[in-house]
Amino acid sequence: MLIQGRWKHESTLLTIPNMEYHHLYLFRKWSHGKRKSSYQGPIECLPELIAACDGKENIFASIVDQDLHAAHIKQEHQLVTTVHICKQHKMNCTITFKKEKPLVQFQAWHFLSHLPVIEVTMIIKGCWNDAVHEQSEVLVPLFAMGTRDDKKWIKLHADQEYVLQINLQRLPFGLTKTKQDSKAVAPRFPKSKDEGWFLIMGEVDKKELIALKRVGYVRNRNTTSVAFYTPEAPGKYIYTLYLMSDSYLGMDQQYDIYLNILPTSTSAQVNTEISDALNNSQIVLK
Repeated sequence: MLIQGRWKHESTLLTIPNMEYHHLYLFRKWSHGKRKSSYQGPIECLPELIAACDGKENIFASIVDQDLHAAHIKQEHQLVTTVHICKQHKMNCTITFKKEKPLVQFQAWHFLSHLPVIEVTMIIKGCWNDAVHEQSEVLVPLFAMGTRDDKKWIKLHADQEYVLQINLQRLPFGLTKTKQDSKAVAPRFPKSKDEGWFLIMGEVDKKELIALKRVGYVRNRNTTSVAFYTPEAPGKYIYTLYLMSDSYLGMDQQYDIYLNILPTSTSAQVNTEISDALNNSQIVLK
């Protein structure tokens, strides 16, 4: 990725400032031990690191402290050498020592704590045969279930237009005192870049693109919708929604939408056409 200055096949942990290949073993060997956490380790990518830290900087420091502490000692050694030189030449110099965390650790945590942690929920809106004269909606299940579980399959009518409403919510992570900034943290990029997303909906088996939409910075909540037509032939289909970051590697999300397409419903098509006509008339009146 050009924005982060890394190849897509590299570990996403390398996008963290000051992290190099020889640091990756620190994450692989880490384990949460007896402490309660949503993730126990080892850590192979950014989402796993976010889950392991759980917004706590001290946990991140315990993971990388072994190598970054050595870099901090090197910085202190340079300061001490400067003091000795001043005394040797009887020069008047004042050096103030502050007990602060290493700069390299600060830069790394600043990057990690500003990564976008997005929660996704989806709703399909449209007309069904059992909802005459009114629009209905159904929540898309996102939890892992068996493919034979009927609750996983959403019943829609064939050759019918529906709307997929995607709700994006930014979750707090590494609670910073600074104001939220729409600019992505990209130290290797030569200019400022606004954080953004792409919503891509398709059918993987057929390599077919169904919908594509650009979404800007998600400050707190963002709701967007994409319209799609169901297949003409009844049967079971699996659509996939991708939420892809245009600024960060490893922050993409993928969700499968299981559709059980029923025969075409004339009443549902009529209801949709009436609803569209009413919406258009309201727009004209406004």
